[in-house]
Amino acid sequence: MKRNSLRRLLALTGTTALALAGTVALGTAAHAAVGPDQRDAPTEGTLTINKYSGSPVGAGETPDPANLLDGVEFTVSQVGTKSGDTCSPLDLTDASQWKGLKALFDSAPVAPKGDFCLVKPAAVQSTVDGTTTFDLAVGIYFVEETDPGSHNIVSPVPSFYVSIPTAETGDGNGWNYNVVADPKNQIMDLPSKTIETDQKDLVVGDNVAWNITVPVPTLNNNETFTTASVRDVLDSRLGYESSALSVNGTTLTEGTHYTVDTDGVTWNFTKDGLAELDKAMGENLSIRLVTSVNSVGDGSVPNDDYSSEFNGSTVPGEKVPYTYWGQLSIFKHDDSRSKLPLQGAEFKVFETDAQGVCAATAPADGALATGVSDKDGAVQWNNVSPASVLGLWVANSEDGPLSDPERVYCVYETKVPAGHTAVPFENKVTIKPGEAQVFDLDVENARNAGPNLPLTGAGGTLALTIGGLLIIAAGLATITVAKRRKAAAL
Repeated sequence: MKRNSLRRLLALTGTTALALAGTVALGTAAHAAVGPDQRDAPTEGTLTINKYSGSPVGAGETPDPANLLDGVEFTVSQVGTKSGDTCSPLDLTDASQWKGLKALFDSAPVAPKGDFCLVKPAAVQSTVDGTTTFDLAVGIYFVEETDPGSHNIVSPVPSFYVSIPTAETGDGNGWNYNVVADPKNQIMDLPSKTIETDQKDLVVGDNVAWNITVPVPTLNNNETFTTASVRDVLDSRLGYESSALSVNGTTLTEGTHYTVDTDGVTWNFTKDGLAELDKAMGENLSIRLVTSVNSVGDGSVPNDDYSSEFNGSTVPGEKVPYTYWGQLSIFKHDDSRSKLPLQGAEFKVFETDAQGVCAATAPADGALATGVSDKDGAVQWNNVSPASVLGLWVANSEDGPLSDPERVYCVYETKVPAGHTAVPFENKVTIKPGEAQVFDLDVENARNAGPNLPLTGAGGTLALTIGGLLIIAAGLATITVAKRRKAAAL
């Protein structure tokens, strides 16, 4: 009677204690052995865990060894019953010890409670080359995945029960003392980011658009998302302007599906948003983020600190796009030896044409920026702070820094101060990134020549003086000659 009861109860462990919602495939025994209550039955066995990534395999399928995961920690605790403050291991040779085990097995992944307890200490091991083997005494065990190691596991294997030995099922007979479990996890794919290289806004204070792609992981065991967020910590020179989110072709609504914390920036998904993600497992979440560029600094502006989080597991992005910005300043002066500053000269900046050429005269429209020189001759640009330097876009990089980016712009003097004439200058300027490489442009205006003046100035006075002296000299000569003639006559 005792043996028949044990056989039925141990057979139950083959179908219940190791039913793991499709996340664990079970190995069969290398050879059959007698049950734990039989003469010469083994008193020990093993539990081998092969840890894989990916979706659960179907019945009879073999997991791909290429997906084995190293460094995943498992904790195996023997199940016992309470006796005061003592937790004593279950004795599988005693049929009375099996009372309530079906309900215990059905409670997985919940840890033992009520009359059941966990015997201490537990065994803790991590996978090496994707596998780890526990040497265990005959008994019932509670198995937990306690540390994912360096892996971005979003859907850990639920805790499960296992018995050593396990009754073989199907065509097998006897008992398996060397149980093999093949639990599988879903690994989160990294988010990625690109920058829109077709830049339309070219002056500091304008906008740059970034596109973030976040793979939505597939969860095991009919799980759903309980938390989800995406974070993008902006460079100090960037400011949040707006964003738009979509997933699996569905446009998400701010306030309904997600909220935005602009100090960060972080998109947090609401209950309705999580429901949309549940329907989009295996698809991509797309975010278009628009930022303003508020200052230049060293001219190289990365957007490198971003990550995604699902059900408490966070994974950072690795692809880093850059945007590059430089500066232009103009000093306006006349053509005098002292190069006196001129106020009131107007300048406009344009893009080159499609061939990279600057037209001979300023286009009628399409100016990127307009500025007017102040009393010190420094051009002050409209709607720019600081106004004395104009920040201009140089280049965008999809992934990683550029070695030596530059961009050409066209500068025109569109209004000349009164009394001066425009002097041709090289209006094709090459902008390089950073405040240390400001393109300083000196523009000279010639003074207009005045009209011919009458000889009433210093030059005329000198001529009159000389003429007067010549007349006086002539008079003195005449008087001298007359006196000599008179003297001769006497």
